[in-house]
Amino acid sequence: MTARAQSRSAELRGQTQSEREVRCRDCTLRRQSAFRQFSPAELTFVARMKRAHVARAAGEQILDPNNTDGTIYTLYEGWAARCRKLPNGKSQILDVLLPGDLIGLAANLLGSSGHAVHALTAVTLCVLDANKLAMLFREQPELALGLLRGRLQEQERADARLAVLGQMGATQRIGYWLSDLHKRLTERALARGRGWRLPLDRRQLADAVGLSRVHVMRALRTLREEGLAEVRGRMSTVNIPDPRRLARFSGYAELRSKSVCPIL
Repeated sequence: MTARAQSRSAELRGQTQSEREVRCRDCTLRRQSAFRQFSPAELTFVARMKRAHVARAAGEQILDPNNTDGTIYTLYEGWAARCRKLPNGKSQILDVLLPGDLIGLAANLLGSSGHAVHALTAVTLCVLDANKLAMLFREQPELALGLLRGRLQEQERADARLAVLGQMGATQRIGYWLSDLHKRLTERALARGRGWRLPLDRRQLADAVGLSRVHVMRALRTLREEGLAEVRGRMSTVNIPDPRRLARFSGYAELRSKSVCPIL
């Protein structure tokens, strides 16, 4: 971890929990239309599941693939990445996680996780008690069903992304990845107009789309020259002049999940 990241981590951890605490009833994510609105009983149940509200600095590990401690996180602020280490020492970014996404569900239900999760930016997280999951299915079946629908929709996203990585060229891969991220950011009111900040460097972007840095640079140049997308700077600013045009070019318009499921 860099000295700056260590300093930020110490600063965040130096705050008292009451200063960082966000009560479930005050959650700003729930005010957005893309998120499922809890009934009073569901809100009370989730509030009982919540253990704490914590902060992590950019670069810190959130989830260890070899350690399940009965904890599930909801990413409240910031960006994170779900990564898998390969036998050859390389790393694959499986997905970028945004506010509202769950972390650690598979690890607690299956007993282990094949991936780690790292903070891409400074983040805050809701810490939930995974031991209450069985109780959730018994006492709040509609909320549990919503959780299941969300997991199935994520599987559809993963299937489409795998098809693109396996069968499409470099420029379309990156175009698809940017289209998907733009849609998710827009749903969460995190994309201002057609532009947003991307806290990944070129190496991380290459890991995310299964390409070399050279191929990534060439593909980004093609997207820029075609007026489809512009990615500038080391920690990038992304501008997509016409999201629908990029979605058509990359195949995202045809391959993305057509199901509409509120974010939990």
